[in-house]
Amino acid sequence: MSTIMYAPKYINRIAKALIIWFSMIPPALAQLKHAAHIIDPANLKAGQRLILIDADAKVINLAGKSTMRLFLGHKAERASAEFSFPPVDLSQSIGISITLKNFGAIPVAIEAQCSDANNHKLTLADGAKFYYRSMIILEPGETDTLLITLSRSADSLPPYIGRYFKGMYGLPGGYVRRKENLNLKRITNISIFKTRSQQDCDIGIIAIRTTGNYSLPSALMLSDSFFPFLDEFGQYRYKEWSGKVKSVKNIYDQKYTESAELLQKPSPHGWDKYGGWGDGPTLHSSGHFRVEKYHGKWWLVDPLGKLFWSNGINIVSPSQRTPTVQREHYFTHIPPDGDFLRANLMRKYAQPWSDQLRDTIAMVAHQRLRSWGVNTLAANSDPYLYHFNKTPYTIEIRSGISNPLPDSIDRQELRRVFAQKLSRQDIALAVNDPWCIGFFVDNEIGWPLKNAEKAINDYFSTIQQVLDSVAPNKLYLGCRINSPNFSLIAFKAAAKYCDVISINHYDYNVSDFNQTDGMDRPIIIGEYHFGALDRGLPHPGLRAVSNQTQRGRVYAHFLNQAIKDARFVGAHWFQYSDQVYSARNDGENYQIGFVDICDRPYPEMINAARNISATMYNRRLKDY
Repeated sequence: MSTIMYAPKYINRIAKALIIWFSMIPPALAQLKHAAHIIDPANLKAGQRLILIDADAKVINLAGKSTMRLFLGHKAERASAEFSFPPVDLSQSIGISITLKNFGAIPVAIEAQCSDANNHKLTLADGAKFYYRSMIILEPGETDTLLITLSRSADSLPPYIGRYFKGMYGLPGGYVRRKENLNLKRITNISIFKTRSQQDCDIGIIAIRTTGNYSLPSALMLSDSFFPFLDEFGQYRYKEWSGKVKSVKNIYDQKYTESAELLQKPSPHGWDKYGGWGDGPTLHSSGHFRVEKYHGKWWLVDPLGKLFWSNGINIVSPSQRTPTVQREHYFTHIPPDGDFLRANLMRKYAQPWSDQLRDTIAMVAHQRLRSWGVNTLAANSDPYLYHFNKTPYTIEIRSGISNPLPDSIDRQELRRVFAQKLSRQDIALAVNDPWCIGFFVDNEIGWPLKNAEKAINDYFSTIQQVLDSVAPNKLYLGCRINSPNFSLIAFKAAAKYCDVISINHYDYNVSDFNQTDGMDRPIIIGEYHFGALDRGLPHPGLRAVSNQTQRGRVYAHFLNQAIKDARFVGAHWFQYSDQVYSARNDGENYQIGFVDICDRPYPEMINAARNISATMYNRRLKDY
């Protein structure tokens, strides 16, 4: 038997590697080590209160343990149980975990939020501070854990972090950046609730705990052996998760498995070539997409005259880039242009980048979307995909106007600049292309404080005039108004001048949106998503859930609400691929894709998409 001896310097390296590894414990493992009760729902102490709205609660025995059983009704806007308690310091935790059990006979959608002493009366309108909020979908009899991710502001970081990390909204150790944040040292309220649109529910609150140890890498660790922290595939080195790529063989194996699946599941039954309802009623065919109210619900109508509901994905593209200049030490290997998705696609197909490979990737993308039941290439997708005549598409184009909108619009100049932008080659080709649904013009515009009504109406009416002149057969899809910029004036103007009002709606429910009530105009959701921290990325995006199972379920919950709602003609997920751990140009490094950075689809998402699309048209027209 041989004996292996390690020199001290090698022992030192191994020890350093182990220090890095254990300091980067994934939240799921950290929960086991660091979990502490915040409050015992079944045994409230002095200074702790329970406030019920449209709800009832009692303590029961569940598996030998006292447990709060909560009944939530449907009369109030939010039926809720709010726990109030003396300030608790959660600044050293990654999140709050709430373990719940569904005692009912139907699935339930439960939300929770936390707040501090200054924000304990948050309403649904306080979207910016609803980042301390989450949702869980529980099947009958199921027990699972809801996770509220705790975010922090950039100025909360110790100064040394800025010397090592640049341009990343999520960082190793549990840092999740937001602009609006609570005082994590003084959390005083946790509310468990459901919206009025959900049926009555009967749940057990088993535990409310902290989860994860908020632990940024130390200055010593960062100066010594932490870098590079990304592997050759662009994945985080110091964390393991289900589906992590360990070799090129993993990518090959997935490709062959998926190819067989796509052949077995080519398309939802009864769709026409555009993804409209081929087996459904036939309306007037204009040869292009248009809108019509049919049987009390707004619809898109495809070029063949078939009812069409736009289930889309943004940024369908073979590219996910990250800045590399002055960050070279982040990477084990730097691909050309910092494009890890493209590099992994070249590995997947064992080919250098070429027109032939680009065609192969494009055809697989179209094949995937059809198989998943996704019928729209939404905004900012690769224009190369448009002209395969496989999937309808929307285009986002910027008008040239400043954002926020100025309080006085030079209409002649706006017409000139916007018409010039519409002459761009890929736009000009789309003007007469039946596969082009229409144009989003600008994105998330902020509105002026002075002269708002005239400026906003001048803006929308000028864009409409140019589009009517240059692209009369294409739909004007608005400017994707987001929640910080929801404005009655803007919605009224959009209702008057746009064919479809568009919103970016980062929320867990569609039913909460009421800003266009009484306008009777079609609406399309231009962006929404849900992310989690269980697949190697440090930031869950704008709306977080606890894991991939819940990501698929909450996606289905949101999309099914939109399909049910008579106002909505579509909803577009943001985005096709996860972002890179080291972030895109603006700092986003979100786990929000239908596929990961190695081009491997998330089965929870595609299974949910297929289930929805299988009955989407029948349910929208007949069941609701």
